[in-house]
Amino acid sequence: MEPIVFCIAFVASIIFLKWIKRIYKPSLPLPPGPKGYPIIGNMFDVPSVMPWKAFQEWSKTYGDVMFLDLPGQPTVVLGSTQAAFDLLEKRSDIYSSRPTSIMYQLMFWDWNFGLMSYSPTWRNHRKEFHRFFNQREVTNYRSIQLRESRSFLRRVLTSSSGVTDDLRQDVRQIFTAIIVKITYDMDIVDFNDDYIVLAEKAAEGFSLATVPGLFWVENFPILKYIPSWVPGTYSKKMAEYYKPIVKNMRNTPFDEIKDGMMKGEVTTPSVASTLIEKLSEESKEEHSNTIDEELARNVAAVAYAAAADTTTTAAQSFLIAMSLYPDVQRKGQDELDRVVGPNRLPEFDDYDDLVYIRAIVLESMRWMVVTPLSLPHALIREDEYRGYRIPKGSIISANVWLVLCHDPSLFKR
Repeated sequence: MEPIVFCIAFVASIIFLKWIKRIYKPSLPLPPGPKGYPIIGNMFDVPSVMPWKAFQEWSKTYGDVMFLDLPGQPTVVLGSTQAAFDLLEKRSDIYSSRPTSIMYQLMFWDWNFGLMSYSPTWRNHRKEFHRFFNQREVTNYRSIQLRESRSFLRRVLTSSSGVTDDLRQDVRQIFTAIIVKITYDMDIVDFNDDYIVLAEKAAEGFSLATVPGLFWVENFPILKYIPSWVPGTYSKKMAEYYKPIVKNMRNTPFDEIKDGMMKGEVTTPSVASTLIEKLSEESKEEHSNTIDEELARNVAAVAYAAAADTTTTAAQSFLIAMSLYPDVQRKGQDELDRVVGPNRLPEFDDYDDLVYIRAIVLESMRWMVVTPLSLPHALIREDEYRGYRIPKGSIISANVWLVLCHDPSLFKR
């Protein structure tokens, strides 16, 4: 909890803002939502644990377009496929930006182009990333995926108990090993590898930063200027802990590849080495490469962080599903026996024939969706929808848990 002594300034600021709003009376009402408290609005209403389930219940009362009055962060939660499609798809030209997060900045996560506002900088990052991870290019990484999959199976089979002591770590190892090899051409030997630890700790900080209402600094940005030694400055202490971890995750492997290329020790192409070569070819003596190199670091690190976090989580959800639904697992095994047989391991060529197994994977991703609220969008200008006013700068959050994954009209459980 932030120091109460600073709340006086915040309260005064909010009172002033609300006074200004009363002077300007818009013709259209805001979308319905839970009634908040004076001054602080709904600040204490949003739970920090599984807020998507609370939003699901609230939507039964307030509808599929719900307004939350959060100081400095007016938020609209979308609770239906239709509303999400109408705003995020049909009006993507004004709903595609991202809100500014103080915690992302303090933790040094703002280099991640998935969190950047819509701009030329974002477009340049996305363009470079797409070069390496488009649908055609990713087929070039199949040999790496097969090799690491085989290694994972070998570790499980050679375990004395039939499974490794920590299956979660082994799952994290396989996906981190795949993306580190693709991105930096480095080999991961065990789950205590520095690159696995870095990715896991950095992702931990990222997950905390996304919890609505957990950090007061998001509602009152002035708190970021308060020294961390002041009692109660939870936001700053948390950010100072994770910032060096995130910096190391982004910079250390890239610097190692860059240094290896200068010494002539790097011979196998990777995402990072290809980007560095491009920088070298395009460089001019009179101009600095600082911005371009930052982009290269960011693109490589985004791939590294995403695969080591969200992909790992999706795979763990699949394993949980198989343990909870052995009848489904048995049907999947029957299909595997029929298509692949007992004398070899599955290959990518078997993909089209493994229909039921593909369905299991997709269903497990729906059942335990990795990003229940997705990443928030930001409205770049005031809009009107269904007779309601959506203010400029509003955070737009689609409740993916409900909208796409647990709509009772579509799914029984």
